[in-house]
Amino acid sequence: MWAKFRAWLVLTRGSNLPTVWSNLFAGWLLGYVYTDRFPWGPVILASLCGLWCGVSLIYVGGMILNDAFDARWDAERRSVRPIPAGLVTARAAFVVGFLCLAFGAWLTIGSSLADHRKATAVLVALLIGGVLAYDRWHKGVAWAPVVMGACRALLPLIGFFAVGGLVDGPHFRGWPLVILLTHPLVLWAQVIAITVVARQEASPGSTPRWAEWLPYLLPLPLILVSKRPGLALFGCGLYWLWLWRSNRRHAPPAGVGARVSDRLASLPFLDFAASGLFYFNAAFMAGSEDPTQNGWVNAARGLAWMVPLACFGLTLLFRRWIPQT
Repeated sequence: MWAKFRAWLVLTRGSNLPTVWSNLFAGWLLGYVYTDRFPWGPVILASLCGLWCGVSLIYVGGMILNDAFDARWDAERRSVRPIPAGLVTARAAFVVGFLCLAFGAWLTIGSSLADHRKATAVLVALLIGGVLAYDRWHKGVAWAPVVMGACRALLPLIGFFAVGGLVDGPHFRGWPLVILLTHPLVLWAQVIAITVVARQEASPGSTPRWAEWLPYLLPLPLILVSKRPGLALFGCGLYWLWLWRSNRRHAPPAGVGARVSDRLASLPFLDFAASGLFYFNAAFMAGSEDPTQNGWVNAARGLAWMVPLACFGLTLLFRRWIPQT
């Protein structure tokens, strides 16, 4: 019984879920400060929890389907994976994977604020389409890392629109719009580089040099566009320190898997670096005459620090029992 339960955990790559929560939360923060109305605090918090659960199910479903589609390939090259090892059937993986996608989509859309569910539904449809395209055709195609990166980039956008952020609103034009798009684009490029490196785990060959050096350069736009560059620099500093430590400890080819795991774990640092715009605009919200609004802005300020750093710690904790790749 325990062996089968652990096999399902391995299929989910559940240790990466905290990075998903952090990605979505970074966009949610920006959407919160740019919403045209400020719903009662618990309503917004309940919405956030529902969004977290919804995207978690989509992520888990996508990971399970990844192994289901790869069952034949794994049987030839990675027989220790749960499906070729006989611990989980391919049919069960397909059923559970598609159910997770369906229920996750329903929960994510339903947890967004009522007036913004159409925008959320479009983004969720793009996310699920990307997940299925990657799972079905990712072996041996050059565009697969681009699709995987796009799936990550959609997470902060889902958080932004679900809570009420409007790019056509009176406060979100020009430079703020550039900042909103910078964070997803950085995540997109980072995951492309991670996916290219991850391919060397199961296939012969050396990692392209650009995939090793690009991650060091990717956070720079977050500093350049931030209205609180000190916060962005702090987050990027943690990211660079973690990346340098990982590269020193895990030399390729034997260390490829560990490098990929560490780079996935570092994603919350990039989310923290993107919080500068939130803090800049939160200062204006905190000047409101509404004490409820002021209270929730102050709470959100605390969460802006706690959530990304806690998600990084949870990723390190979870991966002790659940492999990240």
